[in-house]
Amino acid sequence: MKFKFIATGICALALAACGNSDQNPEVLKGLNFVSAQPGVDITLSFDPNEMRVYGGVVNRYNGAYTADGDEIKFDGFASTMMMGAPDAMEIETEYFQFMPTVETYEYSDGKLTLVGADGKEIVFVQVEETPDAQASETSAE
Repeated sequence: MKFKFIATGICALALAACGNSDQNPEVLKGLNFVSAQPGVDITLSFDPNEMRVYGGVVNRYNGAYTADGDEIKFDGFASTMMMGAPDAMEIETEYFQFMPTVETYEYSDGKLTLVGADGKEIVFVQVEETPDAQASETSAE
């Protein structure tokens, strides 16, 4: 009986040591990210109080998200409708098409990787402020 208890405890500890790959979506709140693409940066910020994101490519955008563990879904994006350089507009279109397909994410060591249903990934690097937020502050002065 004592051996069975010890063996069960050891198994439980071994399983715990394997680690849980689940992410904690609460840590994303209030964080800002940038993904450098050819000719344009994609910014992504997580609202600190609501399950909303915002950012910019050529146009500013915002939308809702839901997250549970390492699963994340983006929904209901709205954006401004300005024109930009053709290459930047193409990247923006691809990004806006990609975001609704995102199924999982990994946040580790200041990097956020979003993974779509087809396995496509976009990697973002954490920053204190996004470049478009800095530009907004400068233009307001």
